[in-house]
Amino acid sequence: MTRHIVLSLVVAAVLLASSLMAALVPRVSAFDPGGPPVGGAVPTVATGNWEMVNYGPTGGSYSPQNQINKDNVQYLETKWVYPYQRPTPAGKIGNAYGSMAAPLVVDGTVYVLMNDRRVLAFDASTGRFLWNNSYGNQFDRAKQLATYPWISGAGTHGHAMSYYRQFNWLITSTLGGCESYAVDAKTGKTAWELHTEQMCGTNAEFGDPAKGVVGTLGNKGFMTGGPTHPPAFLGNIMFYPIAGASGSGGRAFVTAFDMSNPQSPQRLYREFIFPPAQGDPNWAIDQCKKVNGNGWYFEFPRYLEGINHPARDREPTYLATKCTDVADDVVKNDWMDLVPSSKTFGKIHTASAISPVWGHYPLDPETGIVYMGWGDEGPYSNLTHRYGPAVHGSGFTAFDVRTGKMVWWFDAVTRDLWDYDCSWGGILGQVQGKKAFIKGCKAGVLFALDAATGKPFWVYDPPTVVRNTGTNYGVDTKNDPKGKDACCRLTKEDMGKPWPNYPSKDTGFVGSCFTSCLEADIAYDGKYVYMASFNEPRINRIQNVRAFGNNNAGERLAVAAGQTNYDEKTNTNIYAIDVNTGKAAWTYRIDKQGFRGALTVTGGMVLVYDSSGNLKFLDRDTGKLLTERFFGIPVNVQPTVGATKDGKMRVFLHVGGGGGSYFANNLAIDGTLVALGLPDNLPQPQIVTKEVIKEVPKEVVKEVVKEVIKEVPKEVVKEVTVETISPISYAAIGIGVVLVVISGVLFSRRKKA
Repeated sequence: MTRHIVLSLVVAAVLLASSLMAALVPRVSAFDPGGPPVGGAVPTVATGNWEMVNYGPTGGSYSPQNQINKDNVQYLETKWVYPYQRPTPAGKIGNAYGSMAAPLVVDGTVYVLMNDRRVLAFDASTGRFLWNNSYGNQFDRAKQLATYPWISGAGTHGHAMSYYRQFNWLITSTLGGCESYAVDAKTGKTAWELHTEQMCGTNAEFGDPAKGVVGTLGNKGFMTGGPTHPPAFLGNIMFYPIAGASGSGGRAFVTAFDMSNPQSPQRLYREFIFPPAQGDPNWAIDQCKKVNGNGWYFEFPRYLEGINHPARDREPTYLATKCTDVADDVVKNDWMDLVPSSKTFGKIHTASAISPVWGHYPLDPETGIVYMGWGDEGPYSNLTHRYGPAVHGSGFTAFDVRTGKMVWWFDAVTRDLWDYDCSWGGILGQVQGKKAFIKGCKAGVLFALDAATGKPFWVYDPPTVVRNTGTNYGVDTKNDPKGKDACCRLTKEDMGKPWPNYPSKDTGFVGSCFTSCLEADIAYDGKYVYMASFNEPRINRIQNVRAFGNNNAGERLAVAAGQTNYDEKTNTNIYAIDVNTGKAAWTYRIDKQGFRGALTVTGGMVLVYDSSGNLKFLDRDTGKLLTERFFGIPVNVQPTVGATKDGKMRVFLHVGGGGGSYFANNLAIDGTLVALGLPDNLPQPQIVTKEVIKEVPKEVVKEVVKEVIKEVPKEVVKEVTVETISPISYAAIGIGVVLVVISGVLFSRRKKA
């Protein structure tokens, strides 16, 4: 028996050693983090770093580290805390102090972008403050608006910051779409800056909307003041998308600069994705030709018909409509002002615009193609003065960074009346062995598209999403002149629908996830795509179209209607979706809570920081809750994972502050940066010895002569088994612990012998 135990333990030790060594050297590539590299110049991130808002250039919010994992996460403890402090004098940014940007970790240093535009640096080991860059806090907003009246204003928070190793630069989301700068990550000094006339243009080019002057670039409206995400780099080429203000008429475009000499950057191109102010009747038609037919419209009602919604018991028979299959007269006059009384078309209304890209846009360094999701198709929700599908608002585009030419486009929310924009982070991964752009929109639908053409591999609509205002999305399938089985259903009537509950004239209607069924970055580990959809009932009111700005007002249902069961209708569901099939592997439900921010995947776990103030750790294979930490304050920013200079992994997260403003607008507190890590002395496995008594079945022998029944006495066999409680897979101690166990058992047996 002793030999069997020893042999078993030796085998276990060898297997454990092999698994631990494999965990220390993960096979990781940007496109397929769960498998072998795909070849080529794939960007990699050191396992102990978290260098961009969603980890690396291709996104995914996945760290391959395995030091903190699902077997030991219950032992996490607080290593240090840094309370944020307001600058003196404090800037006027309302209650949004603190940070809404994920902390970065680069070579043992933690970097944080504050909502007041400061960039802070800390030692990851101790939390010691290193430096502060306050350049972004120095922009004179009043002077900027006076100089450039076509800028809508400066954003009051920062969505993200990214690190660019080839330059050692930190670049934040822009202070308004037309300003940018870089911070030297080592010194904290400002490395370079770009101003409005360089990023966007001059008054002479864009015109002054206050005076109604249309500039030479065809703009008549306000450029964004919102925080566009940090740029993408291909060598020395810096690529930026710049948008109009939501509902305020600015003309969106993409641009790029040669940053070989950052003190004198050279503009390479400027390509518009929004028609000129005077309107272009053939806009959508020409956009289809521009990409050689690789343009797609997603018609949600047709998708629902294909999967027998809501039962979803059949394979989808429809994924998207190719732009060449749509009749020209249906999409002609896209974006133009429809005059209802005369049924004629005028110029682009001043409230029409594509709002900013405020999600990560991944770049493929092998092809030079960058992929992004654009903001809403302003205005919402009264589109009386806007006809058509509104290409490219609330959709995706792919551009060649070297030339500025569009490769393909995907209209994810055709004629968006709901603010269902597509501006959260995207991922460049693999589906069925091919490169794929994986992206969701606030409508709650997730798409996996061929990275080369934009054609869908699969589309996933979570079954838990409740859309009690209908599932129209601006496309009415009742008017179908081509017949029920026709290739395309877009009609003129659909493209002129003025508001979501039309033809009702009731200005108030209830929506379970109006504007946001998916308000978070998705994550990806090579096997699954993880998404968090939620329902949050609101009453929405349609207002008249105004000259500049959106026209919808929304309130939480409980506030507007005195509902007592508001929380009962609010819920979040975390999904793990097989990246190859587009089918859900598991679901984890959180009742009475919404979710905003992002999911993080690492160490076999999915990290979910929900709005109740709980940081949950789910098993990435089963969705089961492993453990959770309660902080008590709603936060909408994902935690990140990175290493100290001596290689100890930490989980970094914001507690309170501006990161909680979405779900807790009354929490005007500064917030805190918290570092969690494993204890220095890990609990060792406990050795439990059990004595097991086995009873051998009685053998009954009958002797016929004497008719005496003899019972053979039972044999008592004692077996000793060794069980290990709370297995811990740590590379540093795992092998040693097993060897200690073996030695202890041998010593015990010999002593007894």
